[in-house]
Amino acid sequence: MLHLCRTLGEDKSLASFLAMLFHSLVSREQTTFLDISVPDELTFYTREWEYKLALQVCEQYTNPEFLFKMESGKDADVIQKGLGKLMEQIVFLLQLVFSKKKQMKFPVILRKELKETMRAAVRNITLVMIPSSYFRSIIKLLHHADKDVGDKALGLLCETARNHEVSSKSKESKTRSSNPCFPWLNMNESDQKSFDKMCLEIVRVLDDPAEGSNTSFKVAAVSALEVLANSFPSNNSIFVLCLRSVAKCISLCNLAVASSCLRTTAALINVLGPKALAEIPHIMENMMKLPSELFSNSDIKAQKSMELIPSVSKDSYLLSALITLEVVVDKLGGFLNPYLPNIIDLLVLHPEYISGMDAKVESRANGLRKLLAERIPVRLALPPLLKVYPASINAGDKSLEIMFDMLATLIGTMDRSSVVAFHRKIFDLCLLALDIRHQSPVSVHDIDAVEKSVIHAMVALTMKLTESMFKPLFIKSIEWAESDAGEAAPGGSTDRAISFYGMVNKLAESHRSLFVPYFKDLLGSCVHYLSNAGDILSRKKKKAKIQDDDSTKGGMVSIKSWRLRKLVLSCLHKCFLYDTGSSKFLDSSNFQMLLKPIVSQLVIEPPASLDDTPNMPSVKEVDDLLVVCVGHMAVTAGNDLLWKPLNHEVLMQSRSEKLRTRMLALRIIKYLVENLKEEYLVFLAETIPFLGELLEDVEPCVQDLAQEILKELESMSGESLRQYL
Repeated sequence: MLHLCRTLGEDKSLASFLAMLFHSLVSREQTTFLDISVPDELTFYTREWEYKLALQVCEQYTNPEFLFKMESGKDADVIQKGLGKLMEQIVFLLQLVFSKKKQMKFPVILRKELKETMRAAVRNITLVMIPSSYFRSIIKLLHHADKDVGDKALGLLCETARNHEVSSKSKESKTRSSNPCFPWLNMNESDQKSFDKMCLEIVRVLDDPAEGSNTSFKVAAVSALEVLANSFPSNNSIFVLCLRSVAKCISLCNLAVASSCLRTTAALINVLGPKALAEIPHIMENMMKLPSELFSNSDIKAQKSMELIPSVSKDSYLLSALITLEVVVDKLGGFLNPYLPNIIDLLVLHPEYISGMDAKVESRANGLRKLLAERIPVRLALPPLLKVYPASINAGDKSLEIMFDMLATLIGTMDRSSVVAFHRKIFDLCLLALDIRHQSPVSVHDIDAVEKSVIHAMVALTMKLTESMFKPLFIKSIEWAESDAGEAAPGGSTDRAISFYGMVNKLAESHRSLFVPYFKDLLGSCVHYLSNAGDILSRKKKKAKIQDDDSTKGGMVSIKSWRLRKLVLSCLHKCFLYDTGSSKFLDSSNFQMLLKPIVSQLVIEPPASLDDTPNMPSVKEVDDLLVVCVGHMAVTAGNDLLWKPLNHEVLMQSRSEKLRTRMLALRIIKYLVENLKEEYLVFLAETIPFLGELLEDVEPCVQDLAQEILKELESMSGESLRQYL
C-alpha cells in the first residue's frame, strides 16, 4: 500500500485528490466535505503515512453505517450532493489510474487492489444515495470530455442495476424494500424523472454523430439500456423512446454496436410487449438489411466487407439476431404476418444460420424454428413456408432438410380444421419433393438426407389424417411412383420406386397394423420389383433397347435395383410382422404370389460397385433382412399347407453353387426350426436329405451351420437322425 501511495504521488492530480480527500474527511467538517473539488494547484503530499491514512479514511468514511448517520441529519439534500461529487471524483480517479497504468508502472496486484477499493467505495456510496442523486451523477459523468469516464460510469451503472435486480428477485425482497440499503426498490416520482432523463442521455450517445467512431462508448451505452430494461421493467414508458433509437442502430455496419443493439432490442421488446408494435417495421427492416449486405455471397463488395469483420463479431451478431427474433416471435407472434416470408427465408435459406459451423448459432436457430411453429398460427406460417421450397432447392440439401423439418414441426401443431384445410397442399408439395431423387438437381448433394426429411414430414401428416383423407393421397402416390418418369430419364421409374418404398417403409413402421390392409394395393408392385423384370422395366416401355444403370447381367443387379429390393423386403417384413388383425393380408393367395419372388432373392448377386457407393445397404444388412422376412412370412402364415412349399423352395436354394445362397438357405431353415419348433418336425423327411448333402459341403461354415440345425432337430425329435442321412 505504501508503494502504491508513493507511486500515486508522482501524479499531481492524484496526489491532490488524495490530499483533499484526507483533509476534507478527517476534519469531519460538513461544509468542507460538501465542497469537494480538485483544484488545479495543490501542494504535493509526499509523506507515506498521509497517503496511507487518506486511503484508509476513504474506505472508512464510505462505509454505509457512517454514511447513514450523516444522512440522518438535517442537511440530507446537501449531503446527497456531496456523495454524488465524491462518487464522480472516484470515477475520475479510477479512469485516470488505468489510463496511465503504463507510465505509472506499479505492480498489477497493487493496481487490482486499488481498483477493488475504489469500486467498493462507489458501491458503498451508491447504497445510501437516493436514486435521483445517483442518476444525476451518472448524467454528469456522461457529459465528461473524456468518453472513457462515461464508459466507466456506464459500467458502474450496470453493476448497480444488476445488484438491484438480484435484490428485487430475492426471497427477502419484502424485508429489504423497507431497508434504506436498497433505496432503488422505492423510487418516487422525482427519482423516476431523473431515471428518464438519464435514459435519454444514454440514448443521446447513440444518436450523436460525433460519437460515431467511439465503438466502446456506444456499446457500453446500449448494454446499459439492456440492463436497465431487465432491472426496471415497470419503467416501460421511457423504454418506448429508447427502442426507437436503438432500432435505428441495428443496421450499422459496425457489427459490435449492431449486435449490442439487437440484444437490447430483445430486452426492450420483452418489457414493452405490444407497446413495441410501432417500431416492429423499422426493427425488421434494419435486421434484414445487414445480413443481405454483409453476408451475401453474390456481392463482391459484401465479400470484401465480410473479410474485414472478425468471425467472432459475425457469430455474435448472428446469435444476437436470433435472440431478438425469438423475443419478437414469442411476444408479438400474432402480428408478424407481413414479415414471416423474410423470417422464414432467413431461417431456411441463409447459409450462416444453416451451415452448423457454430454450435450456439445452430442451437438457437433450431430453437427459433420450433418456436415459430408453436407461436405462429398455421394459417399464417404455412403459406410462406411452402413458397420457400423452390428457393430451398437452389440453396442446397441443408436448406431442404431444414424446411421439411420445420414443416413436420408445424404439422404437429395443426388442429382438425387446419388439417382439413391444408393436408392436400402439404402432401402435394411433399410428393413433389420426393421426386428429387429422380430429378437430381445439381445443388442437392445428400439426396438421402433430404428424402428422409420429406418422408418424416409426410408421416407426420398421415398421423393426423382419417382413413377417408389418407386413402386418396396414398393411391395418388402409387400412381406417381408407377408413372413413366419420361423418355429423357432412363431408370427414372426406379428412382421414384426407391423414394416411394422409402415412404411406405416409414408408414408401415409408424402405423403398424393399421397400414397392413394397404399392401393389397402394393402386391403387384412388390412382386414386380423383386423379379428380374423390375430391372428392365424402362426398356420394356421403350421401342429401342437401351443399356442403362438398371440392366442386369448374369444375376448381378444394379445399384439402384439392389437398394429398391432391400426397401421392398423391408416393407414386406413389416407387413408380416404387423399382420395380426382378424382379416389377414397374408392369406393363401397372397402367400403363393409372394413366395417365389421373395425366395429368389437368395440367388441375387450384389452389385460389383457396392462397396464404392455411399449410403447403400450392405450385403450383411440385406442378408439379415432376407432371413427374418422369409422366416416371419412362415410364422405369420401359421399354416403347414403353406409352410411345405416355402420349406421346399428354400431347401432347393441350398443346392446352389454360390456359397452365400447356401448359407442364406441354411439360416432360413434354422430360423424356421427355432420358431416353428415341434411343428417343423413334419418336414423332417424332406429336410434330412438336404442336410446330409450340406454336412459334406466343401465349405466348413456350411458344414457347421448344417450340424447346428441337425442337433436342434434331434433335440426336438428326441432321437438320433444320423441314421437317416
